[in-house]
Amino acid sequence: MKTAFVTGGSGHLGANLVRNLIKSGWNVRCLIHKDEEPFVGLNIEKVYGDLSSVSILSEQMKGCEFVFHLAAYVGIENVNIPLMKKINILGTQNMCEAALKCNVKRFIYFSSIHAFDQKPIHETLTEDRPLVTDSNSPLYDQTKAIAQTIVYDACKKGLNASILHPTGVLGPFDYKPSRMGKVLMNISNRKMLIQIDAGFNWIDARDVADTAIQCVDLGEKGKNYIVSGTWASFKEISDIVAKLINKRTSLIIFPLWVAYTAIPFAYVLSKIFGNRPSFSPGSIHALAIQSKKISNDLAKNKLNHRVRNLEETIRDTLSWNQKNAN
Repeated sequence: MKTAFVTGGSGHLGANLVRNLIKSGWNVRCLIHKDEEPFVGLNIEKVYGDLSSVSILSEQMKGCEFVFHLAAYVGIENVNIPLMKKINILGTQNMCEAALKCNVKRFIYFSSIHAFDQKPIHETLTEDRPLVTDSNSPLYDQTKAIAQTIVYDACKKGLNASILHPTGVLGPFDYKPSRMGKVLMNISNRKMLIQIDAGFNWIDARDVADTAIQCVDLGEKGKNYIVSGTWASFKEISDIVAKLINKRTSLIIFPLWVAYTAIPFAYVLSKIFGNRPSFSPGSIHALAIQSKKISNDLAKNKLNHRVRNLEETIRDTLSWNQKNAN
């Protein structure tokens, strides 16, 4: 029986990966930092700590043949810069060194579509696109790109690693919830009747998890794979939600430039009513500069990556949210 060491198992992708591993008959050992709620009722081995010590990680990783490294500090703005660098860059370096010490068979690193330079946005984004190097890019994008180069360097030292690049993740088991999950919740609760003329490439967390498991046997050392799904506008997402809940979920669509000007007012209202705004200047900017054409051909051909229908993803997400609403 295969044994996996998983970091970031309490996050949206991690929670789905852990469950898919268990369903596939794996033994799972999770590194837990703080949040244990996503692991309630699961038959897993728990170890506690963070990514700051190679020696401790090596001890915790012993006996695990396979490593899935998902732990990351995700944020667009108002981030703790030293902490983001410590977790995303140094943490990945420590994980690679620990995995080399433990002679693991495979190391699957979860990067992000944002690790790639999004320009030119009108050309199809593939694995051949250069990584982000612009110091004016969001810090998260920069740290994921730097971490990826660290994984490449570890491969040269003998680490059998592959890298996955998910796009915008939706799906069940989103405990925090993520920003994407929050947007979907706001649409279904009719708190986003004003839409913006933008969209994203959406992928089901369960499909990413399935592909990650396939990558263990099918992925190549030092290769990166884009794990994308379906591009859809927020209006299209809203229309699917409206169909599922049988209620109108949008009234008007604003262009992006209007959204930029409305952000300060949204923040004022969020302070008054105590709700986090669905969009921020950083997220609006990210939507404006993203590539719309994102190819997952390599993952489909090499890793058997499969993308389920977006309506199925949204239906299952709404169902899980309803059952697990706090």
